[in-house]
Amino acid sequence: MFQDFESPTETAHIAERVKRLRVQMAERGVDAFLVPRADEHQGEYVPHSAERLRWISGFTGSAGMAAIARRAACLFVDGRYILQAPGQVDTGLFSIRQFPEQKLSDWLIEQLPSGAVVGFDPWLHTLSEIERLRDAVSKRALVLKPIMPSPLDKAW
Repeated sequence: MFQDFESPTETAHIAERVKRLRVQMAERGVDAFLVPRADEHQGEYVPHSAERLRWISGFTGSAGMAAIARRAACLFVDGRYILQAPGQVDTGLFSIRQFPEQKLSDWLIEQLPSGAVVGFDPWLHTLSEIERLRDAVSKRALVLKPIMPSPLDKAW
């Protein structure tokens, strides 16, 4: 028998994980939090210990980003994963959008009131990525705020 040491993502626990993240967000005054499939090194391969996107959503693809607000959540995937994602993610919790056709900034503007705070872990995003997003959401006066320690890591 072949044995691997990957623990399967149990989608039954995803709702509880999202709930725990939202508690952490509320404690920090954050209205939404971004969860990329990235680690501190921005490399192509993410070690199991840094599979934050998989842990919070159940999605196992090699590229994606989740945005979790207090009352809504969305998973952004590219065209390679538009069929895979609905089979792995609780679509009652997460809407799924195809990136780059549908933009994270548009979803944030749709979901959040003016002046809302969007948190992110500064170790997991590039400066240029945050600057582009900040420019895109500035018309709604959304505030991008680095949050350390990460509320997701605390919930995990």
